[in-house]
Amino acid sequence: MTIIEKYVKSKVEVGIPGIDDLIGGGLPRKSTVLLRGQAGSGKTIFSLQYLISGALNGEPGILLSIEESREDLYSECAQFGWDLGSLVEEGMISIIERQTEYGLTIHELEKNAKLIGAKRAVVDSLPSLFSSFPKEIEPSEYRIAFQLLCQVLMKSCGCTSILISETGWFKDTRFEEYVPKGVIELYSKMMDGVSRKFLLIRKMREVRHSRKEHLYEITSKGFTLFIPRIRK
Repeated sequence: MTIIEKYVKSKVEVGIPGIDDLIGGGLPRKSTVLLRGQAGSGKTIFSLQYLISGALNGEPGILLSIEESREDLYSECAQFGWDLGSLVEEGMISIIERQTEYGLTIHELEKNAKLIGAKRAVVDSLPSLFSSFPKEIEPSEYRIAFQLLCQVLMKSCGCTSILISETGWFKDTRFEEYVPKGVIELYSKMMDGVSRKFLLIRKMREVRHSRKEHLYEITSKGFTLFIPRIRK
């Protein structure tokens, strides 16, 4: 192996048609990517597709779900024809719910990731995770907690991770943009009197990526990116 080959990371395909083409073939392996958007923008659906696609292709994944229960997630996935329950039973996806303490929550995440040999991880969501333990984590400590979480996911677990956040969360600092390898933004705006959803890759280190906004919708197939047809 040459020095260049040693430091050029392989890619992890997201599994949503069109997304990988925007980021040079996939997410850098063993990296963390922030997925940020407004409520109802499809962040959880995007992330579930990422985990399920990986599981169906031999890459186990782990989900830390702070607000949605296991049953809620099964129901949500069923709307798109995804059998999340079977993947959990097969040991290809592990769902961790919030524990009584922050330290225990992260310990369960790390332990179960190693147990199933997870290659992918999703945390849904950062604001819910940190605000759930006000006696353990004060706002002034969010940056350190965020950095440590990223280190656990990348170094200890060896996962390529999507961390979900809310638009406008903790406006006093932008640390959540600087620590991850990438930032993907989901947002809506009015066009001809209709609210349209857009995806924008604000940054993605180590890969060339699109700098344009891309139209998407949540359809019966899940997160659906609209890819312009090329006229011949």
